[in-house]
Amino acid sequence: MLRVTRELGLFEVPARVPDGFIYHQNFVSEAEEHELIREIQELHLTPFKYYQFTGKRRTASFGWQYEFGKSEITTAPDMPAFLLPVRTRAGKLFNIEPNSLAQTSIIEYSTGSPIGWHRDIPHFGVVVGISLGAPCRMRFRKYDRRSKNVSRDEILSLELQPRSIYLMSGASREIWQHSIPPVKELRYAIMLRTLRAKP
Repeated sequence: MLRVTRELGLFEVPARVPDGFIYHQNFVSEAEEHELIREIQELHLTPFKYYQFTGKRRTASFGWQYEFGKSEITTAPDMPAFLLPVRTRAGKLFNIEPNSLAQTSIIEYSTGSPIGWHRDIPHFGVVVGISLGAPCRMRFRKYDRRSKNVSRDEILSLELQPRSIYLMSGASREIWQHSIPPVKELRYAIMLRTLRAKP
């Protein structure tokens, strides 16, 4: 398993995460975090819908958007200007052409909001996530349609700290699912994705 890339304190043990997952703390400063949250709170966020179910999370999509139950993605408004410098820095950090991060989702997790086990839809390639506000636990399990039972030993987890960033590619993107248990405080995530192929 690939180990987490971060500054380690005395006696701290690196987390075990799936291959293809890279994590860095302190991607943005506290001042930048406050400004990003302020800008996000000015956006029009709408409740997340999963078929007929409405979740606690609120979201906004830019570049491309998708709905569960639909087979295609559709165009969405352009990314707000305040997110462009963040996208550029994220692209440089992970050696990704910033403009290829063509889809952006903003997610607001109110207190108690979870996200269940899932993989991102196949229309998108690598996924970059930036955490703002409260910390949360991100869990991973291998995806297997045939098995309904997953051993506790097969679940990996990592505490995502505020202002951190991660990349999901390779095995972590393709053969592992991820989830977030209900958050304890308000949290925001900026998700950046590449397209697999031009729709």
